[in-house]
Amino acid sequence: TLAKFTDVDRFVTLSTQSLHRLPPHVQQKFVRLKGRDKLPELLQLLKEHSSSGGAVLIFCNSASTVNWLGYILEDHKIKHLRLQGQMSAAARAGIFASFQKGDVSVLVCTDLASRGLDTSSVQLVVNYDFPDTLQDYLHRAGRVGRVGSKAPGAVVSFVTHRWDVDLVRKIETAARKRTGLPGMDSINKPSAKGG
Repeated sequence: TLAKFTDVDRFVTLSTQSLHRLPPHVQQKFVRLKGRDKLPELLQLLKEHSSSGGAVLIFCNSASTVNWLGYILEDHKIKHLRLQGQMSAAARAGIFASFQKGDVSVLVCTDLASRGLDTSSVQLVVNYDFPDTLQDYLHRAGRVGRVGSKAPGAVVSFVTHRWDVDLVRKIETAARKRTGLPGMDSINKPSAKGG
């Protein structure tokens, strides 16, 4: 289970209306590639993005990928922070704070960072690993183009597996029709305690 953060003030809740919808002003881009091409593609993206500024969130599906990617970015002299569930809550809180202050503009993370992190400075979300569910995609995409953002932002997803394509089609259809994502209505109902 995910540890709860004590610093509740920083977290912003989506309104229920927008909970199951992709933000219309955020560009959704899907890049179909082989697993071995993900790293060069990411490095190119980061190089292009560094000139335009704004923070970047890079989502991975596991702590080991976060750590591995971190070492690669270090080798390429790309300043970044890492955030994943095997870290202590205190360490994670410190990393969140540092990222939100803008000390470092690249955060490599697991889905731990997709919920509740107030990220008005984020202009690019990269799904290095494609998320397992529509719900995860929606939470990740919701980190960009938020209230107070200076730019609309973009979500770039690397699609490497056959089974990811079905999710991509659903997301693209929902984005095009500006409708809610299929099967999302029963998820994320606010709890009596206010979540």
